[in-house]
Amino acid sequence: MNKNAGSESMDIIKADPSLLDELLAFARENFILTYGQLNTEENMKTYLKNAFSKEAFLQEFNHPNSTFYVVLMDHVIVGYYKMNIGEAQTESHYPESLEIERIYVSTKLKGSGIGRQMISHAKNQAKKAQLKYVWLGVWEKNPKAIGFYQKMGFEEIDTHIFQLGDDAQTDIIMKLIL
Repeated sequence: MNKNAGSESMDIIKADPSLLDELLAFARENFILTYGQLNTEENMKTYLKNAFSKEAFLQEFNHPNSTFYVVLMDHVIVGYYKMNIGEAQTESHYPESLEIERIYVSTKLKGSGIGRQMISHAKNQAKKAQLKYVWLGVWEKNPKAIGFYQKMGFEEIDTHIFQLGDDAQTDIIMKLIL
């Protein structure tokens, strides 16, 4: 898939093992940039150690019902999302669906259309799999992301807890019917 964000060529591709180290570095950096100032250093360290260790990331990367997609511009990762189907989903009571568990765009490129392209890509993957909807969880204290997902057609349907260190945070579950 080639799209333009500005004048540069953009490709969304399924991540393969050759991209694992670069993807992990991008994921860690952008998680810190997005949430580091809003959480304690200790909770961030605990979460990163558990969720973004190479071992944990590799386990997710190799799960048969999870797929990582990366957005490349000039062969550099500028965004990624992780999709889960079946038992890989973080909530088991959303059958016939695709979960977007993580979706991140380089902080320098937010607002450039990359997020919209990733959502569109995920919708296409769900349609190919003959699923009925896409869902995701978004932190209740992230109004920009909530607004973005609402503009993309997602509706709030529920909440769940996202554990960040010792902080039980509330995520809003949002659903997009295909």
